[in-house]
Amino acid sequence: MTPDAALGAVIADVRSHPVDVGPGGFFTALRHIDLLSHLALRFAGDAHYHLDSAHETGSAWHPVEELTNAAVPLSRAQYHYAQAMVPLATLSKPNPDTSTAARLHDIEHHCALRTHLHAAAQSLDEARSTLRTPTPTRLPSPSAPPPVPTSEKTSSRRAR
Repeated sequence: MTPDAALGAVIADVRSHPVDVGPGGFFTALRHIDLLSHLALRFAGDAHYHLDSAHETGSAWHPVEELTNAAVPLSRAQYHYAQAMVPLATLSKPNPDTSTAARLHDIEHHCALRTHLHAAAQSLDEARSTLRTPTPTRLPSPSAPPPVPTSEKTSSRRAR
């Protein structure tokens, strides 16, 4: 699965399972954090793979930059989901107090929850646009030593 397809699948899953107040919403938020964590880890691993390849073969750095640039808004989305856990936990507790002050307090938590969930959604959209916006292809710097062909690496190891 391509990074764009993987991100699209995660975004579709997140949007089809919205976070609501209550124990189910708490589980859903944790699940979203888990999905985003796995995706960010995959992007970082793929970037590392492409970085090794770029160093060894002198290939373009485009995949490395694309994946690392997309990982930043993914991490930001994780952060917002983590921040949403506090008001979500507070709102999930049963509260027999129906006073005006208690209701105003709940409104503050609802606002904070919705603000963080909206920011997380915006970060996911930013990650998607980052993957879909072509970055200029950049080759390794000319000061870097030329790549050593695989056959020379093998023969130099045998000589040692």
